[in-house]
Amino acid sequence: MIPAGLTAAALGLAGCAVPEAVPPPPAPVVDDAMPVVQDEVVHSEHRGTDVRLMTYRPSGADPAERLPMVLYLHGRDGVEPTPIPFDTLAALERGHRDGVLPPFGLVSVDGGYNPYWNDGSANGDLSSMLTDELPGWLRERGLGDEEGRPFAVAGISTGGFGALNYAIGREQAGQPLAAVAELAPALPANWEHMREKGVFSTEEDWHDADPLRHLDLLGNVPVGVWIGDVDPFLEGAMRLAEDYSNTPVVTVLPGGHDPSVFDAVGAEMVGFLADNLPALD
Repeated sequence: MIPAGLTAAALGLAGCAVPEAVPPPPAPVVDDAMPVVQDEVVHSEHRGTDVRLMTYRPSGADPAERLPMVLYLHGRDGVEPTPIPFDTLAALERGHRDGVLPPFGLVSVDGGYNPYWNDGSANGDLSSMLTDELPGWLRERGLGDEEGRPFAVAGISTGGFGALNYAIGREQAGQPLAAVAELAPALPANWEHMREKGVFSTEEDWHDADPLRHLDLLGNVPVGVWIGDVDPFLEGAMRLAEDYSNTPVVTVLPGGHDPSVFDAVGAEMVGFLADNLPALD
């Protein structure tokens, strides 16, 4: 059951390890309707392999200025065809072009197939990659804050699970985020549902990693939630909305765990992130 007061809409660090060498970036991809995309390869010690690092800048943003960034964690299928829904990317570009959004960008890094963004996963130590390596990659490129940290995190599907844990880690490190955006977060409400995902070996391992069991460690960062009314993860998303005190945006849309929802929330999500962008010094 959807808790009272929620919006139902038809639409809606631990350290900074820097790679020894970063190859010159390829020429950016420019599309009139999309932000400028920089698609690069960096080496992750925590994953033990080369990974794709994808940054998205509004085309009108001043490249000479350090750009605030949102870490966007992708879902089960990885970075192909895109780690971020096209509607969200278009909303970022359109909002900046039309002068309704302040300048900020998005960054995604390849966490492999079916990532819940935890350490000790089949894809390596994904949480440590985000906290130890990503800030260095961003700092080298003049992105993020002075330490290369994103100001907010977003996640789609399994990325939503990881985004909450990333936010908890930042809070516990004394580096709280300004916002968390959860798009159809894959938050299984029981062990039977989680076990079929093939991610955690035991129920105890899942309990240790399940962000819904550690919301008291999240501080008071605002969390926005967007999910379909027939999404199989709806119960977990509603538990997040009920159990965490600062969810100013909870939008339930018609649809399931699919593009009917993923491609309908871009403008609202980037607006929520922009509203929580810290003031520049």
